[in-house]
Amino acid sequence: MKNENLSKKKVAVIFVIVTLLLTWLFQFTPIVLQMNVEETSVSSFDFASIFFVIGGMLPSLLGGIFVAVLYKKENIKDFFKRCLVPDKRSILAIFISLLLICIECFVTQTISKMNGGENLGFEGLKLIAGNPLMFFYFLFWGLISGPLSEEFGWRGFLSDMVINKKNVVKGSIIIGLIWGIWHLPLFFYPAQIQYEWAHSNMLLAVCFVLMCVTNSLVYSSIYVISHRKVFPIFFLHMFENIVLTGAMIYPFSDVYKTLVNPVSIVLDIVFFVIITRTRLYKDSLEAMN
Repeated sequence: MKNENLSKKKVAVIFVIVTLLLTWLFQFTPIVLQMNVEETSVSSFDFASIFFVIGGMLPSLLGGIFVAVLYKKENIKDFFKRCLVPDKRSILAIFISLLLICIECFVTQTISKMNGGENLGFEGLKLIAGNPLMFFYFLFWGLISGPLSEEFGWRGFLSDMVINKKNVVKGSIIIGLIWGIWHLPLFFYPAQIQYEWAHSNMLLAVCFVLMCVTNSLVYSSIYVISHRKVFPIFFLHMFENIVLTGAMIYPFSDVYKTLVNPVSIVLDIVFFVIITRTRLYKDSLEAMN
């Protein structure tokens, strides 16, 4: 950083507090003002969605601002290179991420079927099969509805401040808890799956926050094996949003919705235990600054 005397811990705390407060200010405003939020989402284009979208973009916006203000010129260049320029390790990490999400989807649906759940609809995949150009539509919305709006902040700037080779687990848990709590406003928007979880069983809402923690362990392992690249994490986040609980497999049963977080928690932990014992991870961790 420009000021070597600045504590990374203090900077991280300031970033988290500002991000949480501003996000909640924007996303709770439509709720407090009793706007119509029945259909509000990133792509709903109603008045409430303005507040919803701005709030959702703040982790990345603030992450970029903190980087521009605090980092030296060469570190700014390195930051955006890690976020935007892929390499061979990034491509490998993307394929590992996709494989994990497909396994989580398969296991969740298998258990769902065993408990009376219906078949997945795969509407998104059917649309792409009918018109391959729809792939770019889903790619666009998949990247902006979470990955690009959040990860410059969480896995970019905040990981720089919090995670090093000696504290990957601790740093990941901290970021995961913050990330889970940051989603709080979504439990008040009926068009969001978090709303369904909170209004069917509060344990599912708690489970979502725990899932954010285990997700964070996975995200950090991808961060490590790609040599601190944020680029593959954009895709991991997108795969979760549009494959595991999104348009690619929609519609999915209520049983699937109930099971997806507990299954993800277990498989995230299994994945982290396995990947951290590989030579790929150990060598990458040793190479971290």
